[in-house]
Amino acid sequence: MKEKIAILKSEIENDYRKIGNILAKFEKAYAEYSASGEYSKLIESAFYVSQFYSGFENICKNIAKTFENSIEDDFWHKSLLDRMILNIEDIRPALLSENSHDCLNEIRAFRHFFRHAYDMDLKEDKFRIVAHKLFALKEPLRKDINNFLDFLESLKRE
Repeated sequence: MKEKIAILKSEIENDYRKIGNILAKFEKAYAEYSASGEYSKLIESAFYVSQFYSGFENICKNIAKTFENSIEDDFWHKSLLDRMILNIEDIRPALLSENSHDCLNEIRAFRHFFRHAYDMDLKEDKFRIVAHKLFALKEPLRKDINNFLDFLESLKRE
């Protein structure tokens, strides 16, 4: 099991580093949109939000595969995220705080819309809500991830 934990820890660290790079690109694109009002920068910002969530979801999938051994359901994207606020006794602590979960759930819903809406323009006022959720999530998510990495490190030492 120590080997699986070491692999998971490395995967989370790698994905979180990539997410950090995506966040930096998002912040730059959104600042450019805010300054110019250019629709293409709004779309670029939305693309990075979608990428961010996909990267975060990969972390969740790896955790679920390591500890719970299954990801199944018709609504598995939401089920997976909901599972990450569970403290599963004698298996693993929750990955996310309630606050992080709530922000990520909004971002997950936006990603679904962004992936599937092919005949709609992105509404700036609605996207602003999602963008602010992502800004608000940055520090709490860092804390949540670091707490989970500390848990994994303690498992490796046992």
